[in-house]
This record gives sequence, C-alpha cells and structure tokens, in this order.
Amino acid sequence: MMISRENVLAVLTEVFEDLGDDLELETTDLTPDSKLLDLGLESISLVYLVSELQQHFGLGDRVFKALREEGRLLKDMTVDDIVTSVLRVGAPDCV
Repeated sequence: MMISRENVLAVLTEVFEDLGDDLELETTDLTPDSKLLDLGLESISLVYLVSELQQHFGLGDRVFKALREEGRLLKDMTVDDIVTSVLRVGAPDCV
C-alpha cells in the first residue's frame, strides 16, 4: 500500500475508533493540532497507536527508532506529528 498523508490519517482514525470505547473519544475530536495526551491516550495506548501504524505500513519498528533518535516523547506529540513521523520513515518524498 502506498503511504500518503491521507492513508496514514485514515489508519490513525481507525485505531482511534478501536480505542474510542475505552477512551470515550469521538473521532470528530481529531484535528491535526490535537495533542495525543489531551485526547485521553495513556502511555500504553500511545505505544499501541504507533505499533499499529508501523504494522499496517510494514515499517517494522522504524518509527519508534526515528522518534527515539529525535528525542521526541509520544505524550507531547500531536496527530500531525505522528502522521509526519510515519511519512518521514515510510515515504520521505511526501513530507
């Protein structure tokens, strides 16, 4: 599957929908500027979110490695930060 901003956002939205019952999150609350922690995601949910994106796009653990190298904390990231991180690893020409 081709990795594009729209595809990553669609998968991210699907994961949020899966987590939605536990988090009482409405996917309409998702905007590019939404901070993940403000959406009610706990640490384990943040890890699950990135893991699902990596698995869906066949990226191994490259997103986690890139975030660690950048010194980025998942709890401080926005929806757009996650989308951009996946694109940097999987489709650098799209960033």
